[in-house]
Amino acid sequence: MSNIQRDHFRVDILVIGAGVAGIVAAIEAQQQGANVLLVTKGAFGRDGAATWISGYGFQVAANPPDSEEIHFADTVKVGRFMNDQKLLRRLIPEIVHQHRNLDEWGVRYLKENNRYVMMRLPGESYPRVPRLTIPGEWAGQEYRRTFTRQVKQRRIKVIEDLFVFDLIATGDGVAGAVGLDLRKGTFLVIEAKATILATGGHMGAYRTTTIPQASGDGAAAAFRAGIALTDMEFADFYAYTAIWPPVTVGEIWPSVFRYELNGKLLNGLGEDLKDKYRGPERVPPLAIEREVKAGRGSPHGGAFLSIRRNTPEEIQRIFARMGHPKWLKRLNAIGFDVTKQDIEVAPAGIVSFGGCKVDENCATDTPGLYAAGEVAASREGAYTNAGNSLPLALAMGAIAGREAGARVKRNGHPIPIDGRADELCRRALEPLHRDKGLRPIQLRRKIEEILASYASLIGRNEAHLTEGLEKIHQLKKSELQEMCVTVKNRIFNLEWREALEVHNIADATELILTAARERKESRGLHYREDFPKEDKDWLKHIILRKKGDQIEITTEAVTYPYLSPPQA
Repeated sequence: MSNIQRDHFRVDILVIGAGVAGIVAAIEAQQQGANVLLVTKGAFGRDGAATWISGYGFQVAANPPDSEEIHFADTVKVGRFMNDQKLLRRLIPEIVHQHRNLDEWGVRYLKENNRYVMMRLPGESYPRVPRLTIPGEWAGQEYRRTFTRQVKQRRIKVIEDLFVFDLIATGDGVAGAVGLDLRKGTFLVIEAKATILATGGHMGAYRTTTIPQASGDGAAAAFRAGIALTDMEFADFYAYTAIWPPVTVGEIWPSVFRYELNGKLLNGLGEDLKDKYRGPERVPPLAIEREVKAGRGSPHGGAFLSIRRNTPEEIQRIFARMGHPKWLKRLNAIGFDVTKQDIEVAPAGIVSFGGCKVDENCATDTPGLYAAGEVAASREGAYTNAGNSLPLALAMGAIAGREAGARVKRNGHPIPIDGRADELCRRALEPLHRDKGLRPIQLRRKIEEILASYASLIGRNEAHLTEGLEKIHQLKKSELQEMCVTVKNRIFNLEWREALEVHNIADATELILTAARERKESRGLHYREDFPKEDKDWLKHIILRKKGDQIEITTEAVTYPYLSPPQA
């Protein structure tokens, strides 16, 4: 215990994660009169939160004849009726309210005759995404400017570069959390009357991803603390992620070609995938993966996204409205002409739909703990429409902050912290004390390979998923227990942080594989080769909870208080 250097902090409400869900949660909690602490594992506003890299998608039913009821129905239908309808019914009106806040806070929306100028994305009954006045319409930078300014104006306390790696769970509930203060190289124990997880998702566990920093920190910490998780088999893979030319690999700007110019998705033979597939297999990420597996992909392992059928004048008009963005300048610099050459795209992990099981108040089943955004489940069901994830995360943050603040008002007594904090700190020190073993980056690559081989979009079946589970179990029992951090200096030791992240990625991988094997049907992008169709008997949530060294698996039927699925 002599090696444990730690500080202690007491607060009413701890918010873990400073993306859109965490920031709005902190604002709402402070408005309830609570003393709030907002922590982020990077630099505030530059911490890799999904919010800061978001495109222009933000669905809000702000212009009639569109309505909250229609937005609700669109979301349930695309979610394949796996949404928690009570939760969603509360979220949709909250989106409208929070959108008004964004307008008042200075987000530069484009308006004509006092109405928002909207664009229509696939799956929307009406145009529902407000355009921005700024060139490029990439809203991430606009949100960074707006949200961070609100936090500073309200003087909400923020601790940067604090990696929260575990929750302090007692017999009475969650009493706070333990984090690694990168700047000091010491631990910080935070005692809180209520804790809000807003840590984002776990799609960084995949090798091909748009958000490698999303290492499942909140979901894994909740799992280890005994909190119920659900829907871990469901996720979204963004079909239009650039893989060629190499100057733009991993970027999501090709959405401009798809949504603004109605670009065609073509296989290596020039066949239009929209015409080739029907039903669930027509979903672009699945269609691309099938073509690649069959040897009909583009040269670099994806598909072509072509706008060559558009006139040069149409293309240049869109580019001019976007202010001739940086990605276009990079392509021009290498002589790549998008009016004559097709870019290559492939699916990459972008949004996770599984996480903590919460109720309509964003409360988990453990007293003192709330979850908002990607770390919480059942807001979007089995799949989602473009532009829906961000506003739903924002609305969850608002509700979680409000409800946590109300809880503190009702019951202002903290949950006592037992000796658990020291145990968690000792475990976090273990890879730093080892002199030999695999490095975190080596283990991360091994885990990524397991997901790519056994839980990809194509290839999920009983045998594959069972083999994948056996491999992750073996890795967790052996190599993970021997992981070694080679850099021994504790101050700003990013390899040490990565070692703790790898534990989270390993837990998230086991949960994904477990849920995917349990669900014996295909729904959303969860496609089972041995059960290729939707099955109404599987309209139920798979709930996972840690019991000792095992995962307890139960199911809970989906309810339909507002909108029932069709009989056929």
